[in-house]
Amino acid sequence: MARRWMWAAGLLGTLGVGAGCAQSNYESSYRYFPQPAVVDVVRRDSNRQAPLTVLASVLGVRRADAKQDIPASVVVRLRFENNGQSGVTFDPRSLELVTGSLRAFDPPVVRTAGPLELAPSARREVTAYFPFPPHTTAAQMNMRNLRLRWEVRIEGVVVPQSAVFDRTSGGYYDEYDGDPYY
Repeated sequence: MARRWMWAAGLLGTLGVGAGCAQSNYESSYRYFPQPAVVDVVRRDSNRQAPLTVLASVLGVRRADAKQDIPASVVVRLRFENNGQSGVTFDPRSLELVTGSLRAFDPPVVRTAGPLELAPSARREVTAYFPFPPHTTAAQMNMRNLRLRWEVRIEGVVVPQSAVFDRTSGGYYDEYDGDPYY
């Protein structure tokens, strides 16, 4: 009987240690709204349909991950939806992220090869990792607000776009991973 209890206690201890090791790669106190920000390109002519919609979300602050070659960074995901009749080009090198106090992040790490070409009705997602400036941590930056900026090219015309995000202070339920956070 004692042997059975020791086996059960050992199993529970192993499960507890395993569960404790399965930490998220994200700092839980950095959550931003809106999620997503919706940015439409607005045409100047009488056609009211937006030829391009971009959904942008700040996923949070990610800890460095040497195995995946990802630095400590702010993670942003963009979804480009070409609703128009023309092709759209997005160059990830146009991405910029600054804090509310206008402190810039380093250029992002993006895992796409060159500019993205979107045919009419095409949709594409891009994830960008904005590293913190050298010798700087998230706690050392004023990250209450973030401004994301990028450019797209439609019919040869460069169209600058941007979205502003506010850090949340209240609690809400995360529908993506099922964890409540504040």
